[in-house]
Order: sequence, then structure tokens, then C-alpha cells
Amino acid sequence: MKIGLIGNDTTHVAIFAHMLHDVTNPFYHPGARFAGYIKSYSEDMPISRDRANYFESLLEAFHIPCYEDIERLNEKVDAWMIVTIDGRNHLEWFEKIAAFQKPVYIDKPMTIGMKAFHRMVEIADTFGTPLFSSSSLRFSKILKGFDKKEVKSLYAFGPLPLQDKMPGYYWYGIHTLEWIDEVFNAEVENFTRIKFEDYELLSLQFEDGRQAVFRGEYKWNDKFGGVIHSREEPLILQFWKMEKPYYASLLEQIVVFFQTGRTPVNLNRTKRILGWIEEINKQ
Repeated sequence: MKIGLIGNDTTHVAIFAHMLHDVTNPFYHPGARFAGYIKSYSEDMPISRDRANYFESLLEAFHIPCYEDIERLNEKVDAWMIVTIDGRNHLEWFEKIAAFQKPVYIDKPMTIGMKAFHRMVEIADTFGTPLFSSSSLRFSKILKGFDKKEVKSLYAFGPLPLQDKMPGYYWYGIHTLEWIDEVFNAEVENFTRIKFEDYELLSLQFEDGRQAVFRGEYKWNDKFGGVIHSREEPLILQFWKMEKPYYASLLEQIVVFFQTGRTPVNLNRTKRILGWIEEINKQ
């Protein structure tokens, strides 16, 4: 499976490149590789602009060629990945490759705003282009170790650093929302958001009567986790302690999607997550 990569400004470039091209990586995936990449970063986002050269050099170290012509790269690939850190440009990139009718994975967030989401789905339907987007945490092995139907409530915690150009939960908060949705798979009836100096608390009241509370730390860290309350004793989830990293699980899902054209996450679930973010960001 040969993949065309769009974007050279995020740590996900390094993560995927190592798992697809470094045979010594313990989670090396032999079923796919990057056939080439297109440069893309955002000048008005320091976290994008200031790291683009570093990730470009990493791609070069793996002998992954850079292309300026998207048509030329398309001739060499079976599928596409849009991994630019800036969700604002995902629709623009998708518009350029959707007509190729090859499966497209878009890194989180799929896009910014519901208008852009609906336009993206409309384009995908027009060309019959398979489309998939998800946070890596949704596929964490740790979420398969309990009966989700027995979950009554959840306390979640994790990083919530903010970016001006990707407001509120579009940046890091989407990770926690994705795995909460994976656990509950239900609509939210009400959000309550309380902000403090260093963190905030978000309460989610689901239509089926269950609840979740998320404590988001404004200072970045890698400690995603939570406590599941069910009919059994509480279950503590520590994503950072898993032997198999969640990005390895995500990559497996992406490759299967590329091979079959069948998305492992219905776009209605993706739409729900973006809708949540829009509501949360109003508070």
C-alpha cells in the first residue's frame, strides 16, 4: 500500500514515518509506506511553522521524496493522508485530491466548523471517495478491556493546551472527546464548562442519563486517562502506560481502511464530535 502524505508540520509525521519505514521499530507496519509527500504548514501558527523544517528533514532521512505537483504524486499512490496540524486547511487539501477517488485519512480535527464538514462530506459523496478521520485514542487497546454497556459514569483527565487558530477543543480537547464518545456512543443533552486558572472542568450529561466529567489541563502533558464507574469496581485507565501505543492501533485501522475503503468510524460519529466542540466552545 503506497500512501501520499500531505503535511510536514506535526509529530504525527514522525510517528507514522517511523512505524512505516523503520524496520527496527517495535510497531513497524510492513503493509504500507509513504511514496512521497507534499509540503504544507501554516505561517500564522508558530507550532506549525517552527517545526516544519525538522519534520521535513526526518522524511528526507527515510528517503521519502517531496513532490510539488500533486497530480504526479497521485500517479504513485493508492491512498492519501492529510496530517497538517492546522484543521483550517483540511477542506482545501481534500478538495484537491477527492477527484482521484482514492481513500483519504484526515488527521484530527477533520476540519474546523460544521459548514466545512458538510462541504467535505458532499465532495466525498460526489466522487465516491472513501473518507475517514479520528483521534488515535479512540482505538486504544485499553478501551477494549471492559463492557461499555455497563458504564454508568466517567471521570476523564488529560491535556487541554489551546491554540488561537484552532479554538477551544479543536486542538487537544478533541482527543478526550473522541475516547469519551467511543465509551458512551450517545448524544449529549447538556454541557457545563467551568474554567479555572490552570485547568477547566467539562461536564457532559448524555441523553440516556449517564454522565462524564473531564478535567483538562491547560499546560501540555501526555497523561490521558480516566476512571470508569460501572456495576463492577471502578476501572482506572492510564493510556500512557499501555504497552502498545494508541498510534500503532490507529495506523492498523488506517491501513485496513485504505485496503477496503470501509471506514472504521461512521462519519456521523465524526459529525457528532465536531458538533460537541461547537457547543462547548460557545461556553
